[in-house]
Amino acid sequence: MNAVATSTKEAALAHRVLETVREQGTLPVSTAAAEATLESLPYPTSRQERWKYTRVAHLLGLEGETATDTTAPEPVLPSLDAHRLTFVGGRFAAGEIVDEGPEGCFIGPITAALERYPERVEALMAKGFGKQEWYAALQAAAPQDGGCILVPSGGRLDRPVLFHHHMPNGALAAQPLHLIDVAERGHAEAILWYDAAENATGLMNGALNVCVGDHAQLSLEIVQDEKGASSHIGHLHFTQGHHSDLTVRTATACAHWLRNDLHIVQDGEHAASTFHGCYLPNGQQFVDHHTRIDHAYPDGRSDELYKGLAADRATAVFNGKIMVHKDAQRIEAYQSNANLLLGEQASMFSKPELEIYADDVRCSHGCTTGQFDAEALFYLRSRGMTETAAHNLLVQAFLAEVLDGFRPEIRDYVHDVYALRLGWN
Repeated sequence: MNAVATSTKEAALAHRVLETVREQGTLPVSTAAAEATLESLPYPTSRQERWKYTRVAHLLGLEGETATDTTAPEPVLPSLDAHRLTFVGGRFAAGEIVDEGPEGCFIGPITAALERYPERVEALMAKGFGKQEWYAALQAAAPQDGGCILVPSGGRLDRPVLFHHHMPNGALAAQPLHLIDVAERGHAEAILWYDAAENATGLMNGALNVCVGDHAQLSLEIVQDEKGASSHIGHLHFTQGHHSDLTVRTATACAHWLRNDLHIVQDGEHAASTFHGCYLPNGQQFVDHHTRIDHAYPDGRSDELYKGLAADRATAVFNGKIMVHKDAQRIEAYQSNANLLLGEQASMFSKPELEIYADDVRCSHGCTTGQFDAEALFYLRSRGMTETAAHNLLVQAFLAEVLDGFRPEIRDYVHDVYALRLGWN
C-alpha cells in the first residue's frame, strides 16, 4: 500500500499490517493485483448481510509489534505419528521436508514448494477469496509461509500431516497460507492446528486453499485453540472433482474472537462433502462460522452439522448456505445447526439457507437454539447427580455427535479443553 492510501482507518490498518508482515517475510509472489483489489473493496460492516453480527470495527485500532521470538513451540499431540511442520507468526520454524520427486508426494513449507513445483503451487495459490472480501484481499496482498501438501495421481500419504501454526506474544499480524492438492485418485489426511501465546493480541488472518481431484479423498481436521486476546479470520476454500470425497471437521476449542469462512465448490459429478464443527465460547468471547457449499454438478451429496454452546456473555454465530445450481440435479444436501445457551446473557445467531435452481433434489436444513432439557435434568438429578454434574453430562452428550468424528487424540484433547473451561472436572 502506498503512503497516499492511508487516509482512512481501514487503509491505515492495511498499511500497518502489510508493513509489519513484510518485515517478517512473505512469499516471493507478485501481489500487485491483490493490492489493487484491496483498495477497491469496501471494509466489512454490520450493514452487509454477511457481516451483520460480526463486528470488525475493533480491528481498525489494532496496534502491535513485529514478532521477534520465532522459537518453535512444544509439539501438539506428541503421541500422534504424523509428518509435522511448525510455523510461528507466518514463518517456517521446524519440520522435515518430504520430497519424492515430480511423480511422488511433497510435504513442506510453501517457500520450498515454490522453488521445486512453481506452476502447480502458483495455480493453487490463485484460488480462494482474494477478490471478494476485504480481509481475504489483505491476506492475498502479503501471504506468509505455510504448509504445502502435493499428492500425485494415485498417491497416498503414509501417515497424517500436521500443520501447526503458533501466534506469538504481541504480534501485530500473521497471514499464513496453507495449500493442499490431492490429484486424481490420491488420498491424504491432514490436521491444521492453530494456537496462540497467553499474551498474543494481534490478528491471525490466514488462508487455506484445497483442491481434491477426481476420485480423490481428503480428510482434514482443524483445531483452533488460541489463548490470549488475538483475533482470527480464516478463509478456507475447497474445490472438488468428479467422484471426490472431502471431509472437514472443525473444533474451536478456545478463541477470543474468531470468524471462519468456509467455501466448498463441488466442481464435478458425484462429489461428496462432509463438514462438521463444534464451538464453545464463554466469558465475552465471539465465534462465527460462515459456510457455503456450491453444488455445481449433478449427483452431489453434502452433510453439514455444526453444534455450539454459548456461556456467560459470549456470542456465537452460524450462517450456512447450500447453493444448488441450475442443472445440478439429484443433489442430496443436509444441513443442521444445534445450539445451547448456557448463560442468560449469552447470544446465539443462526441462519441456515437453501438456494435451489434445480427441480430434482433432496435438500433440508434446520436450526435449534435453546437451553437444557428440564426433564432430562430432573431425571439425572433424581438418580443422585448434582445439578453441575447433570449439566456437564448433558453438554458432553450434546457435543458427542460432532466430537466423536475426530481421531481419538483430537477428540480427547478438545474434550479436556472444554472440561477445563466449563469445570467438568
